[in-house]
Amino acid sequence: MKKRILFTICLFLFCLGFGAVHFAGEYFLEELQPSQTEKYIPPDSTVHLEGEVYRKEAREDYQILYLKNNSIIYNRPFKNNSLQESKILLYDPQKTAIKTGNRVQASGNLFFFDEARNPGGFDQKFYYQKQNIHAAIWGKEVRVTDQKVSFLQDKLEQFRDKWKASLYKAAGEEDGGILAAMIIGDKAGMDAEIKELYQVNGIAHILAISGLHLSFIGTGVYQFLRKQTGSYLAGGVAGMMFLLLYVMMIGLTVSALRALVMFLIRVGADMSGRAYDMLTSLLAAAVIVVLWQPLSYYDGGFQMSFGAILGIWIAGQVQRKAEKEREKGKNSRRESGRLAGKWKSSLMASLGVQAVLLPITLYHFFSYPLYSVFLNLLVIPLMSLLLVLGAGGSLLYWVFPQGGSVLIWICKRILDLYEISCRAVMRIPASEIAVGRPELETVIFYYGTVAVALWIFFKHVGRRKWGSLLCVFTACGTLMLAGQVSVYGKTYITVLDVGQGDSIFMRGAKGTTVLVDAGSSTEKQIGKYRIEPFLKSQGVGQLDYVFVTHGDSDHMNGIEEMLSRQGRGVEISCLIFPAREMWDEKLEALAALAEQYEVKIRTVERGQGIISGEWRITCIQPEGKDKFEKGNEASLVLDVSLGKFDLLLTGDVEGEGEKILEERTGKSYDVLKVSHHGSKNSTSAEFLEEVSPDYALISAGENNRYGHPHPDTARRLEDRGCSIYTTIKNGAVTICTDGRKMEIQSFLQE
Repeated sequence: MKKRILFTICLFLFCLGFGAVHFAGEYFLEELQPSQTEKYIPPDSTVHLEGEVYRKEAREDYQILYLKNNSIIYNRPFKNNSLQESKILLYDPQKTAIKTGNRVQASGNLFFFDEARNPGGFDQKFYYQKQNIHAAIWGKEVRVTDQKVSFLQDKLEQFRDKWKASLYKAAGEEDGGILAAMIIGDKAGMDAEIKELYQVNGIAHILAISGLHLSFIGTGVYQFLRKQTGSYLAGGVAGMMFLLLYVMMIGLTVSALRALVMFLIRVGADMSGRAYDMLTSLLAAAVIVVLWQPLSYYDGGFQMSFGAILGIWIAGQVQRKAEKEREKGKNSRRESGRLAGKWKSSLMASLGVQAVLLPITLYHFFSYPLYSVFLNLLVIPLMSLLLVLGAGGSLLYWVFPQGGSVLIWICKRILDLYEISCRAVMRIPASEIAVGRPELETVIFYYGTVAVALWIFFKHVGRRKWGSLLCVFTACGTLMLAGQVSVYGKTYITVLDVGQGDSIFMRGAKGTTVLVDAGSSTEKQIGKYRIEPFLKSQGVGQLDYVFVTHGDSDHMNGIEEMLSRQGRGVEISCLIFPAREMWDEKLEALAALAEQYEVKIRTVERGQGIISGEWRITCIQPEGKDKFEKGNEASLVLDVSLGKFDLLLTGDVEGEGEKILEERTGKSYDVLKVSHHGSKNSTSAEFLEEVSPDYALISAGENNRYGHPHPDTARRLEDRGCSIYTTIKNGAVTICTDGRKMEIQSFLQE
């Protein structure tokens, strides 16, 4: 093997950079340190801002302006404070006419980004930290103070807007949105259902401006011009310039920068007459990316972009090694044709990519699309045709609409094929396997086992190939099962942070999964964006039972949403309602919706419940003959017991319902899920005297308009000696117990 000096240098720098960022990043990285705004200005303050626009994003109801070199004035009593902020987001609902390079002044309300509050949740704060953005302003007044414009960037943006309009006009709203995402990187108008369909089936990568796009575009232009001019130099320079302009138009992302650097190295090698080494160029690109954004080490897009290319490289090396061994053994057979050879290469590349990305996919998305390997065999080969026809057809549409429409019509049929294939795959059993987020030790074991398998293959190919395959299957099996096995033997109970609402997840020692309520009055699409990501992060793709305590929307609108997402989200096997006499109109409507989606419905009354080994969930009230008013008073109350551990779930019970409950509990509890989010009108002193909890869990939204939990309720709990956990302070709160001992964990550090 030839000496790879550049490879060695890049590997050293990459590892050194990771060590510095991981172990000491908070000491020297500006991204990880609180900004001046975070230190000195409270959220929701009215501030005045001046900064320079370096990027714009259009939305339906507003535009987002990315500003740099900012000065922020915060008015305090008797004095003004002026702070400097390197980057900030400005939300402009008026959609003021602004160009990149303009300096603007604005006033509005300051806010900071949310961190994840549940396991598996999206960490908005860290997402923007990676870009060195720490704060945002919802603008009330925005005006341009300096008309200076970045000429080239402005022209590229105008061209991009015109191109986007052509795509929508030629292809229609839905298909135009997909093509705009693929060709010019604009996902704002893409249909949300189609986007999720691609994600669930493992082909969402086609929507990103990835290395496939840039390599295809840059290499195509480079090779065309090289043949036309007969010069590597002329073709290379022209290809480089074209790709640079394209990247400036679509915006610089991790995958775009990676593809750009690798293309420049490849063309540079051709122009200088040197051999091109993919692995060296990949590592060089990684070093450049982390120098640009040091926190990219932890970015899923970075890991998947570079991991995919590494998988393709490994697959190519394996295929070449196998072919050489066949030639040595004189057992080589001719391929049945060029098409078969390409299909085999595509399959090997797809397998290589999936092998490298499996732990990364599970870590960030918690589930695995089982048939994505084969679906990509259809999708990827057609991507080149789709890009050529989509780009060419939409540009041709400007001058020759009839001709452009023909090309776009072909694109629409390819997109139809993608959608039909995805929906067909989703109907196959086990199309998506919820595994959960793997532990770091499991990921290390996986990659170590794959490395051993590759070593066996390259050193002993032909003699021990089955040994290498066994290693790979062992690694995959370990990774897929580790998340499930690690939770067995104990019972886990998590009060999720859903804002102003309730949702409690429970998993028994034998794997039975239960959800009690799912709703929020403050968070939108609570099922899709909070509950389902949490469940999938725990390896839960199906809920055995979902209890509905009563008909308030902040306890059940997430259940309605999850029912409508059957087949795309987490499956629900059975809904359990309180006694039929306690149903109001909202529960009636929920039951009708469940029947529509063929989900089983059961009712439960006092003394009934679920038994799974030693784990019992028993209904304490209501029963059909109770004369409670429908609603909070008639909430389903559940006793959860395992050995010496006891938990009381009270829904929103109050008034007469709570008074009757005092007589029916008959024992003390280790943990109480406080009724009605800590309302003043529930959890009376008499009730606490009866149930005598050691710990109290309260689910409520931050700065909610009801003032939950009420100070009087908190004081009554403290007077009883209760340790109080709230989702406001602690985020998700998880209890782990084996029936003898229990441990309470907060997702957020106080």
